[in-house]
Amino acid sequence: MLLDANLKSQFINRAFRRMWALPDEVADRNPAFVALMYHGRDTRAYEIAPAEIDAYVANRVRLVREGDTTPLDLRRTNGDVVRMQCANLPNGGRMISYTYVTDIVRHMDELEVLRGALDNLSEGVVLLDSDLNAQFVNRKMQQYWSVTDEQAARRPSYASLLANSSLAPDRGLTPEELDAFRAGRVAAVRAGNEPLRDLQSTDGRHIRARCSVLKNGGRMITYCDVTDLVHNARQMEELATIDSMTGLCNRRHFMALAAAEWSRFQRYYRPLSVLMIDVDHFKSVNDRYGHAIGDDALIAVANACLEGKRSSDIVGRLGGEEFAMLLPETDLYQARIVADRICKAVAASTLQADEVHFRVTASIGFAAATVSMPGFEALLKAADQALYQAKDQGRNRVVGWSPPPAAKLAAE
Repeated sequence: MLLDANLKSQFINRAFRRMWALPDEVADRNPAFVALMYHGRDTRAYEIAPAEIDAYVANRVRLVREGDTTPLDLRRTNGDVVRMQCANLPNGGRMISYTYVTDIVRHMDELEVLRGALDNLSEGVVLLDSDLNAQFVNRKMQQYWSVTDEQAARRPSYASLLANSSLAPDRGLTPEELDAFRAGRVAAVRAGNEPLRDLQSTDGRHIRARCSVLKNGGRMITYCDVTDLVHNARQMEELATIDSMTGLCNRRHFMALAAAEWSRFQRYYRPLSVLMIDVDHFKSVNDRYGHAIGDDALIAVANACLEGKRSSDIVGRLGGEEFAMLLPETDLYQARIVADRICKAVAASTLQADEVHFRVTASIGFAAATVSMPGFEALLKAADQALYQAKDQGRNRVVGWSPPPAAKLAAE
């Protein structure tokens, strides 16, 4: 459509007439632009509320009069979208073109809906092109990477985003080590051969990153916060391996750790000892003071074991009032020192039931591994035998196991 300087139409082509259902007798009378706008109103062509139509028409006329060349998408009631473009002519007139852009705008609307959905995901999402430049970074990902809307709009490289990321293994690394970590991440994403990786942020969160290769050669990386899952898994592991009352290893976990130490002893023949610890007269404590005080007694013995052990020692509750301590790199002489220390610590512990203060004691048997023993169970049995000797000798004492003397030959 061509308009003169007074915005009166001079030419209206056939496509315009069909698009806006404009009769030839109306078009041929050279109507003013405002009259054409009201024709669209009267034919209900605009997807605009009736109360807003007059303001809409006035604004459209103003933009054309001012020569605003900004493209404007017009939505019609039949679902079509038409893009209007105004061009200023040398004679002061205007040329206005209308182009169907329904499919383009529809795709843009769909993309906007998808963008909104991705922005509201609890997972971080970033889309990279084939050169690993960010095409889209959702809100969650912007939070992870401390990226603003303006920075994301500039389509930064994946490498530059990693430079600001808190998802590094340890901020205590040297600059060279951090650079190597980031270079490795970029290489893995470029290769597309690392679909899943668990990362830990500097604030202690656990993030699971997944990389997918897109058909256009780009990459989609998602980041999911699995901190709660990791914590729950650790709690489940603790429930499966820790004695809930004392905080020591339970029997199953203690035996598993002991089996590993026994294998090490068999390979390298390094010293290995074990203590068997039993609370003296524990049944009497339960019967006289109740199970709650009995539990306190067990906790007191467990604490004495923890305080008396070395960093490499392993302490477990095998059941009831029976405890065991595994002592790697420890011979029989050194095991006695540890056993004496724990025995004295238990005897020094004071418990209270109502207004009565009392003490408990423990008997301890200990043994050192020998090459003749077939397995760890034999070492544990030897310490258990020494424990029974300690009880027979009056309790509240330590006794070391001694292998039985070798049988004499008949000729001797």
